[in-house]
Amino acid sequence: MAQYQTEAVVLSVRNWGEADKMLRLFSRDHGKITAAAFGARRPKSPLASGLQMFHTVELSLSTGERVDTVRGCRLIHRFPHLETDLAAMAYASFIAEVLLELMPDGAPQPEVYDWLPGVLAACGAKNPRIVALAAGFQLLDFAGLGLSFDACAVSGAAIEGDAFFSAAEGGALSLTAAAEITAKRPYPESLRRLLSTLSVIDWAAPPVFTAKKSDVMAGEALLVAYLQETFGHGLRSLKFIRQLGT
Repeated sequence: MAQYQTEAVVLSVRNWGEADKMLRLFSRDHGKITAAAFGARRPKSPLASGLQMFHTVELSLSTGERVDTVRGCRLIHRFPHLETDLAAMAYASFIAEVLLELMPDGAPQPEVYDWLPGVLAACGAKNPRIVALAAGFQLLDFAGLGLSFDACAVSGAAIEGDAFFSAAEGGALSLTAAAEITAKRPYPESLRRLLSTLSVIDWAAPPVFTAKKSDVMAGEALLVAYLQETFGHGLRSLKFIRQLGT
């Protein structure tokens, strides 16, 4: 079996067997990796402390037919707020799930990897609900599935004032285009301005902004409906978020 080393962020951890873990990792050089960590749940295992959710780690792995095997692990960075703040943890889990669904297996995605730490850090420094909303739309852009917020997805005309929105059509709809489409949602100007802002946030220096709760909720409804239609199934992380009542 070939061995390799890589830096990665732990985005999914599942108990497996009596003392093992099954991991889904996102690395800069290899993209998504599924790996088994044998004995990692034993207290004295050298893998125990590093292989936790959202940790950035330096890994030594060996390749396998279906999953790779973790041979060594060194902790590089952790996000303390994602270990103690349940709301931040829940919305970070949503971001992780969407990323794992959208990114292809085994394909390096350095731009996404470099983007991820700033988003996870912002879940503690900013409102994690709004961070997750912005991150979801940005991940769609990375995956080539982005939606049009400021121009009509049908005609390309600039949107001004209130309009309509249809994820199935690719985003915003002018009043003229919307007249021909049955399945659409109201798209008020305030929501358009919010989504336009969120979709281009630079997480290295996120701005200070406010948003109406009604616009955040409407944006979430758009995002979740589009993701679930794209994936063909619901998102497990939403159950965690709903349990918190955030």
